[in-house]
Amino acid sequence: MKQHKRPFLIAITGSFASGKTLVSKWFEEKGFTVHYTDKLGHAILQDEKVIYILAEKFGNEILENGAISRIKLGEIVFDSTENLKFLNSILHPQIRSKTQAIIDSSREDYLVFEIPLLFENKLQNAFDLTINVSASKENQISRSQKRDKMKITQIEQRIKSQMSDYDKQKLADINIENNGSINELYSRLENLLSLIKRMGKKDIRKIIEL
Repeated sequence: MKQHKRPFLIAITGSFASGKTLVSKWFEEKGFTVHYTDKLGHAILQDEKVIYILAEKFGNEILENGAISRIKLGEIVFDSTENLKFLNSILHPQIRSKTQAIIDSSREDYLVFEIPLLFENKLQNAFDLTINVSASKENQISRSQKRDKMKITQIEQRIKSQMSDYDKQKLADINIENNGSINELYSRLENLLSLIKRMGKKDIRKIIEL
C-alpha cells in the first residue's frame, strides 16, 4: 500500500477495564480525532438483518422491545467461546469495512482508533503506532465493579475472553501502565505525545486486507 496523504494512524487497545477509554478521551482533549470501534459495533447491532441473525442464533431472550440488549447478549457470548466467535464473525467484517472507510476519507494529520481486540484480530499491521494500556487484575475488577456494576464472575469472563496483557505488551509498540493516579497516567501520555510528533509513518496495510 503506497503511503502518500493518509493520516498517521494510532491504535489504542488494552484489556477489559484497563483504562483505554480514559487514554482515548485524553487524546480527544488534545485535539485528536478519535473513533471507537465498540461504538461502530453497537450501531451494527441495530441493523435489522443483524438483529434477525442473532435472534435466530441465540433466541429472542436477547431482545428488548425488538432491539438487541447488549447486556443479555453479553451474558450469552462471554460464557461461550463458540458463541463469541459467532458474534465476532458477524460484527468484525463490518467494523473493519467501516474503519477503513473512515481512514480512506480522512484528511486529518493524525487519526486515533480505540480497538479493544486489536491484537486478537491481528490488526496491528494497519497502524503506524499501537498503544497498549495495562492495569492489574485487581484494578480491572475494582474499576469495572464501580463503572458497570458487574459481578466478579462476569468481569473475569470478560478478561478471560481476551488475549492476556502479557501477550499484548509483547505486540504493542508502546505500553502505558495505568495502576496509579490519573495525574500519573496523564504525565506518561504527555511524554508519549512529544514522541509521537517526531515519529514517521510505517509501510502499513489496509485493515480490510488483513
